[in-house]
Amino acid sequence: MTNFSRILLTVSALVISIFGALSFYYAAQDYVADSVIFNTDKNIAINGYDAVAYFDDGGPIIGIPEFQVDWAGSTWFFSNLGNRDKFAVKPDVYAPQFGGYDPVGIAQGYTNPSSPEHYIVFARQLFLFYTAESKEHWNEDRGTNMVLATSNWAFLREDLLRIQNSQ
Repeated sequence: MTNFSRILLTVSALVISIFGALSFYYAAQDYVADSVIFNTDKNIAINGYDAVAYFDDGGPIIGIPEFQVDWAGSTWFFSNLGNRDKFAVKPDVYAPQFGGYDPVGIAQGYTNPSSPEHYIVFARQLFLFYTAESKEHWNEDRGTNMVLATSNWAFLREDLLRIQNSQ
């Protein structure tokens, strides 16, 4: 086998692997924002922060009980009526990915709580992190972390649903 053939074979394997991972990622997107939501012991999602504010207002804003929606077994607070109504129409667009759990923990195979203060909005998706260091780790290799988190979420989600349903 010539060097050219080896290089071509290696490049082909890499391309197939990347496309395979991406196709799994896009096929698994329905698991990301769903009925398993990290919340407080009072069933308040994302510690009472307004999920729409991350997209429309540029960052975290604490919501108020006057503007709330019940979705996915949690109560969501919003800072104004407009944000509440936007969420009510399309909650899966605004809800944090991986149920609001820290995506770095998910990528490593376990669930970790998150803080609404440590976040990124990337590709119209909200990600909440446990710490600033966790967010930095995620951004260092976002592609690999996303593939790992997406594949692990399918299994972790089932465990969380089982726990949630037994309570």
